[in-house]
Amino acid sequence: MTKEAKACWAAEIAVHLKERFGLSVQEATDIDKGWLNVKWKMVTDNGPLFVKYYHPERYKLHTRLEKRNAVEMTLQLQHGLSGAGIKCPSVYPYNDQFIQETPSGLLYTVLDWVDGHTAQPGCLNTAQMFELGMAVGRMHKWLQSVPPLDKPAWKPDKDAYLREWQVNWEKAKEAEDTIVMEWLTRSQSIVQSMDFRIFEPCRVGWLHWDLWVDNIVLHRQGLAGIVDFDRMTMAYQEIDVARAILSGALRDGQMRMETVSAFMDGYRGYSEVPQGMLTRAIRMLYLIESIWWLRTEVRAESELRALLGRFVEEIHWIEDNWETLSDQLDAV
Repeated sequence: MTKEAKACWAAEIAVHLKERFGLSVQEATDIDKGWLNVKWKMVTDNGPLFVKYYHPERYKLHTRLEKRNAVEMTLQLQHGLSGAGIKCPSVYPYNDQFIQETPSGLLYTVLDWVDGHTAQPGCLNTAQMFELGMAVGRMHKWLQSVPPLDKPAWKPDKDAYLREWQVNWEKAKEAEDTIVMEWLTRSQSIVQSMDFRIFEPCRVGWLHWDLWVDNIVLHRQGLAGIVDFDRMTMAYQEIDVARAILSGALRDGQMRMETVSAFMDGYRGYSEVPQGMLTRAIRMLYLIESIWWLRTEVRAESELRALLGRFVEEIHWIEDNWETLSDQLDAV
């Protein structure tokens, strides 16, 4: 998309903000993160705001009413979390709606601005990880009071995994991508040998589902806020724990255990941590994300490789440490 298109969208949204919320936009600065959706820091006469435009090719909210309703609900939940004192930005509702629509059909949402910075993967310090663990623990505790969906968005299922694995295998084979075929041979062996009964005690609940460093805003000695709740859904809350720890603590192929411990200390102050939960959570995350990242499309396309290479690295770390995960993590 062009700079001209972004500027045109920003101008239209600025006019709508004035009409709907009485806010005068003085400056709009692009935030170059994410895919297709456009984000701005908009400075207004009432302070800075975060504005997110939902690109029609990203979520197709105009044609997928169920997806629009799902995003609307996640924004409502985020607003509730913020009101409960959990570190995340509040969302601006208009007539109880959190997704706004301009006269031409641009869909966007408006949130409080969170001052801070994001870190490189694996580079959160112990104070930041402790406060992140506290915030995630509080978030999970608050979300336990939210009525559940009819069924979780995902559950551990060996047969379902292997069906998706087969699709990835066929694509890699067709592309003659021997590297991805080697990756997939390894992942197949790991999953076929797994005892899926270990997941039976897992508690279903609402979770953020996208807790990686780009969605964790920091200051030097702690957490400024958790952002981007678009993917929030109901599955297993411990997935958030695994994702945050992998993203925040794994650096140069080594798990920085002091930061893992800091996160878990913060988390268990608000949410239960059964024995072996972290190991189980890492294995559960592997079932989800090895299907996403171990694909020939990710390896072959340079733009995807640059964006998603970190996730591939994390998957390979899990594989390399599969047999010793319990030894490394159960005592944390």
